[in-house]
Amino acid sequence: MDEMSMKAKLRRLIGLIEGHEDKVAEQVSKRTSMDKKQAKDRIYKIQEKVNKDSNVDNRDRNQR
Repeated sequence: MDEMSMKAKLRRLIGLIEGHEDKVAEQVSKRTSMDKKQAKDRIYKIQEKVNKDSNVDNRDRNQR
């Protein structure tokens, strides 16, 4: 799987999570040793990173 398709899949998954961070964090805390607040913070960090990385991919590749 190439990097572009992986990032597209990550953006899609993050889009599915948006608005449901509390529920996802609760499920993560049930299945791991992380508490709900840590899980929610981790989700937000991942969302920020994916959004930042996806913005870089939107530029024209010929303008380097």
